[in-house]
Amino acid sequence: MAENPKRAALPSNRQLLSSQGFDEEMAKQGKALVNQFYILMKTAQIHESTNIAMETPIENVLRTLKGLWQWSDDVHLRLEGDYLFMDELKLRMDIDCFISFTSLIEALKQLRIGGILLKQSITVEELKQFVYVLVQTDPDGNEPFELVIKQMRARGVANIEIDPFEEKKESFENILRSTKEVAKSTYFRTMTAVAEVMGNIKLGQAVSVKRAKRVVQSMVDLLLQEESTLLGLTTLRSHDEYTHHHSVNVCILSLTMGQRLGYPKKKLTELGIAALFHDMGKASIPTEILNKPTDFTEEEWQTMRRHPILGVKYIIKLKGINEMTIRMVTGAFEHHLNYDLSGYPKLGEKWELSLFGRIIGIVDCYDALTSSRVYNRVPYPPDKALKFMFNKSGRAFDPVLMKIFINSIGIFPIGTLVLLNTQEMGVVVQTSSNLERMDRPKVKIIADPSGNEIDGDVVDLSELNEKTGQFNFNILKIIDSTKYKIDVSRYFL
Repeated sequence: MAENPKRAALPSNRQLLSSQGFDEEMAKQGKALVNQFYILMKTAQIHESTNIAMETPIENVLRTLKGLWQWSDDVHLRLEGDYLFMDELKLRMDIDCFISFTSLIEALKQLRIGGILLKQSITVEELKQFVYVLVQTDPDGNEPFELVIKQMRARGVANIEIDPFEEKKESFENILRSTKEVAKSTYFRTMTAVAEVMGNIKLGQAVSVKRAKRVVQSMVDLLLQEESTLLGLTTLRSHDEYTHHHSVNVCILSLTMGQRLGYPKKKLTELGIAALFHDMGKASIPTEILNKPTDFTEEEWQTMRRHPILGVKYIIKLKGINEMTIRMVTGAFEHHLNYDLSGYPKLGEKWELSLFGRIIGIVDCYDALTSSRVYNRVPYPPDKALKFMFNKSGRAFDPVLMKIFINSIGIFPIGTLVLLNTQEMGVVVQTSSNLERMDRPKVKIIADPSGNEIDGDVVDLSELNEKTGQFNFNILKIIDSTKYKIDVSRYFL
C-alpha cells in the first residue's frame, strides 16, 4: 500500500513545534472543529438546506478542517465513552465549550455513531447533506446507525465515513473511575439540559424536560453517594454563562437541603427539577438586559421582575400537568416572593409559601451573592454572604430553613479560601460530618507559608494531636479569593 504523502510529511511539520506545542495546537483546532460542527447542526435544525444562513457555518467548518488537513488527508473524530478524540488525541471539554461537546456527544450516541472520518476531498454539498442526515434521522427508530448509512448513500455523501459506536464498559469505567469525574460529567450534562430548554423557549419550539429529569435523577444518586464532590462544583463561575451555572448550582444546593430534610429520592428529584428551572422565565428576557454590565433602569428592572410570571407561563405549556410540573410552578413563581411576601411579584392577597419555594429562595440568593455576574463582577465571599442572609432571617428567609441551609453547607462552605495557623493557605473541600465541629472542615493546602503554590495534602481540622490533645490546625481567617485572583473551582475539576 502506497505511503500517504501527507502522513510522511508529518515529522517535518512537527519540527516547527515542540511535541507539547503540537498537541496543544491540534487540541485547539480539534476543539474549534467540535464547536463549529455543533453550530452547523443547530443551524440545520432551524433552517432549510437552501437558506443563506447555512453558508457561514459550513464555511467555518471547512476552514477549520483545512487547518487540520495540512497534517493529514483525513480528520477522524472519535467517541469513546463520554469523551471525544481526534485520532488518538483526547479533546478536553472545558466550561467554554461544554454545550457544544456534550450536545455533539449526545447526538452521536443516540444515532449509535462512534466516529466520523472527514476526507480532504469532501465537497460543500456533501458536508451539507451529511449534517441534514444527522439532524433529520430519528434516533428512536430501529437501527439509527444503519439508517444514517443508507441516507448518506442516497444523498451522495462519499467522502465522509462513519463508524458504529461500541460501548466499551471497562474503558468507560476507566475514564470515569473517580467520583470527581462522574460529578463533573453530570454537572455539564445538567447545564446542557438547561441550555437546551432555554434555547427552545427562545426559538418558540416545543419544550420537554425529560432529559433534564434524567440528569437530575443522576445528580440525586451522586449526592447520596458523595455530597461534597458535587457541592464542590458549585464553585464553578462564569459571568458569560451565569444563568446556566446558576440554575445548576441552585439545583445542587436545593438537593443538599432536601437531603437534610429527609426527602426520599422521588421528592428530591421533584425539588431538583423545580430548582433547576426556577429561572425559566429569563429565557424570553432580551439578552441585552440580562447581560447589561451597568445598573438597570427602572423599566429594565420591571422587565426582570416579570421572569417569575413568565416562568409559570412556560411551565404550564409543558405536555401534561402532573405533580412535577406543579412543583416547578411553585419554584418559578415563589423564589423572589420573600418569607414575608415583601418581594416580587406583588400579591393582592395573603399567600402561603410552599416549602419548595422557601428552599429555592434561600439557595437562589446565596448562589447569586457568591457568583460573578455581568453586572456584579466581584462576588461576596461565602462567609459574608451567609452573614448577610442570616441578618435577613424572618423577613426575606424562613429562619428555620436558613439554619438548616447553614448546617447543610457548613460555617465554612466548600470553596472557602482560608489562612491556617501554620501560615499555609487552603481551600475547604469538605464540611465536617461532626455537628459539634461544624467549624472544622477538611482543607486542601494550596500554598506554603511563603505564599508559593503547592499541591498539598488534605488536612482534617477536626483531628486532635495525640500528644498534646490540641487541634493540629486552626483557621486564622477567611481570605477573599477575588482579591488574590484565585480560582478555587480548579481544585474541584
